[in-house]
Amino acid sequence: MVITTRFELAVPVDAAWTYLLDVEKIASCVPGASLTGVIDDKTYAGKIEVRLGPIAVSYKGRITLESVDATSHTVRIKGEGAEDRGRGGATATMTAQLEANGPATNVVMNTDLAVSGIVAQFGRSTIMQEVAQRMTQRFASCVEQQLKAATPAS
Repeated sequence: MVITTRFELAVPVDAAWTYLLDVEKIASCVPGASLTGVIDDKTYAGKIEVRLGPIAVSYKGRITLESVDATSHTVRIKGEGAEDRGRGGATATMTAQLEANGPATNVVMNTDLAVSGIVAQFGRSTIMQEVAQRMTQRFASCVEQQLKAATPAS
């Protein structure tokens, strides 16, 4: 299933690009996620808890920055995880593209998501779309607050 989400950050594209590539800084902005280790400069271990309607599921796994193109401001990230309890798992390949919009930055994320286990049995695609949209908005709001805090007032 492919999920497309969009948001805008009130900073220039170069500032947003630099900030969004700092996985250790932005990990705390992903709802329910935490970074548990740095494997190398492109691979990180972590965990995430997600609620899909009545189902709550926790995954442990890793994310890898597969490709980073500074010229087009495009990054592709692969995430893989296994459920803490049960035999399910999830894999996602997310491509984000940043585009200048005057003094702001538009971000479009396309996520190709595959799940197995209880989430696959009960997680209707509309629920997953809604959860993805909600998580993206919370992520964008958190990043916006961090960027404002890191940018001195002029």
